[in-house]
Amino acid sequence: MKFRTTAIAMAVAGTVAAPVAVQAGADEMYASARVGIEYLDSGDTADLNVRSVASRFGARGETDLGNGLTGFGRYEWGVDFNDGADGSSISSRHRYVGLKGDFGSALVGRTYHTFYNFVVGGTDVPWVGSGFNQVAYVGRTDKGLTYRGGSDAFDFGATVYMEREDEEDAIDVYEVGASFTFGNDMTLGLAVQGTAADLDDGTGTLIGNSNDEAVVGAMLTGISFGDFSMGVGGQVQDDDSSFIVDVGFNNFYAHVEMEFIDEDSPGNVNGTDDVEPVMFTLGYNQPLGRKTQMYYEAVFNDADDGCASANSDCDSTAVYAVLKYDII
Repeated sequence: MKFRTTAIAMAVAGTVAAPVAVQAGADEMYASARVGIEYLDSGDTADLNVRSVASRFGARGETDLGNGLTGFGRYEWGVDFNDGADGSSISSRHRYVGLKGDFGSALVGRTYHTFYNFVVGGTDVPWVGSGFNQVAYVGRTDKGLTYRGGSDAFDFGATVYMEREDEEDAIDVYEVGASFTFGNDMTLGLAVQGTAADLDDGTGTLIGNSNDEAVVGAMLTGISFGDFSMGVGGQVQDDDSSFIVDVGFNNFYAHVEMEFIDEDSPGNVNGTDDVEPVMFTLGYNQPLGRKTQMYYEAVFNDADDGCASANSDCDSTAVYAVLKYDII
């Protein structure tokens, strides 16, 4: 029954998307099925599960508007082949429209915005084990208006988030970032995320580890020697900090995240000093042929501060074997 529900939803979505394919071209439609086995040991329980891992389908395209302007847009849905916890199987991943030209580009909607682009994306592992032990893991965020521009090796951007609320703040959260590419395609990125309101008066938008202090991040990617590649990154918010190392060799990669949470930080559940949650991810991509590959991943998460008391019951180990097939 669940598979039938998903199939019907896909068929409906395909019917709606068909006119888009005619206008934008079939190459602008895409779909990727990613389903596999998950073994999860969460301390109290250990079990196997069949799950969908970031399966998706979508449409994207662009149109020459003349006078040096190009219009573009994208809509991407996530698909849970086992249905979600609430019985739904379709979710939104990207939804945005924009314009680009000699001035750069401007887009509005849900997607990766400035903080992610300049200090997170380059070290973000492509599957499950990523983001949990960072001060501010900013992925696909909604209601953002982003400008991006640059010249030669220099790139920069800015994002503002706006949402109607009682306090009538024009801007809830802002992000600014810049990067410079040098040497053998190495890129150094810097970005700041801040909130426009002071939480002391009971208003404002929480960011990072649940407070209103600015988050400062940096990232260095493109470090490579033959088949070896590496990226590093870090973030600071008040007295909290996190550090990331991402290493790849051929189809193997390792990803390590460590976060230092201060005793007085709003993100510290236990109120103990020097909390240091660590996540270690080890993965292997096995190409099987055109549009098909297997992905293997092991994630070891030392939560350290993830529940009411810091003990081993808060830790977890997950192992994945996923078959990915790019349908379109």
